[in-house]
Amino acid sequence: MMALNRQRILTLLGVALLVATLEPCTAPAAQPKLVTARSGILVDRNTGKVLWQHNPDVALPPASTTKVVTASLALQSGELDRILRVSPRAAAEPPSNIRLRSNWTLSLEDLVYAILLNSANDASVVIAEGLSGSVPAFAARMNVHAYTLGARHSHFINPNGLPADGHVSSARDLATIFDYALNDPRFRDVLETTAKTIRTKDSARRSISLQTKNRLLKDYRYRVIGKTGWTRAAKKCFVGAATHQGREVIVAILGSDDLWGDLRRLVEFGFEGVPNPIPRSQRQLVAAASDADRPAAGDTEEASPAAGGRHYVRVATFRTASQANRLRAEMRADGFPAQVFRVVRNGRALYRVSVGGYPSANSASTVQRQIERQRPQLQTLLVRS
Repeated sequence: MMALNRQRILTLLGVALLVATLEPCTAPAAQPKLVTARSGILVDRNTGKVLWQHNPDVALPPASTTKVVTASLALQSGELDRILRVSPRAAAEPPSNIRLRSNWTLSLEDLVYAILLNSANDASVVIAEGLSGSVPAFAARMNVHAYTLGARHSHFINPNGLPADGHVSSARDLATIFDYALNDPRFRDVLETTAKTIRTKDSARRSISLQTKNRLLKDYRYRVIGKTGWTRAAKKCFVGAATHQGREVIVAILGSDDLWGDLRRLVEFGFEGVPNPIPRSQRQLVAAASDADRPAAGDTEEASPAAGGRHYVRVATFRTASQANRLRAEMRADGFPAQVFRVVRNGRALYRVSVGGYPSANSASTVQRQIERQRPQLQTLLVRS
């Protein structure tokens, strides 16, 4: 027994000596922050490998990237020659639009160009009503389409991405939806178009000029196609693809402060493999914008409304930011536009998680009931900023 113990001791000493002679291991350096966006993903379309991601499954307002789903369903319909009439509802849609008037008629194909190039909200509603009879019926088709593709963090209320309670998607979902849409060569053809003139099909034959909003489609060393989006709640968004020497990467960004800079950094990282961090000047601007959304003192919530209104559902208050951010991520994964607000009370910093903002107390109250059904342990409170 003593000999056995002696042998074990000698073995352990030998292992220790070997470890001591090795060069010390150092932890890999943290990957530099490449985007200002709240969420994003970069995928190699050839292999399906995720090259980079940041909060890819957080549900956020997708703005006009929504129109990728609308265009995909329109192309799938097989009715691109079909003539659709503009309803008063469609003509009344707010900008961005192409100033369609009630009773004008256009082909479905021209309407697809209008929504992907000019991000026309009115044309999106014409498509929805023409193919499904109403916006809610078309939204139901959008949700089935997304779910079938595996997009589990998306829920669409309208065909154009205008702010609406519960209208959300995620970077991974948008990348998945865009990847599928690329299987139709007509989808790619439309997105590779920089300018086009369409005409109404009535006797007046009115001309409408379209111009892409994609700044990276030309005068950039990589070929980038895609769909932009912006609302106050969503900030700047994009979903698209870049090609280079037989490779193609898909990129999706939600909630960006520097859209074209974010896209360039991600695309270049995808093809060159070298991270290009956010410039210091841009980081300072983003930090300043974030600080502006947090009240420095007092007991009120004064951040910019998240969904076009000033009514919020206060969910919980924590002593640490990490706890608040954890709940915020969970709430967003459930489809609620949660935010964290820093407040100071009696000289102590607190971190409040609130959902909103909503245009009316009634809409906020509806969301409050939904939250309480899903998370009965939370004690919610309606507040107005």
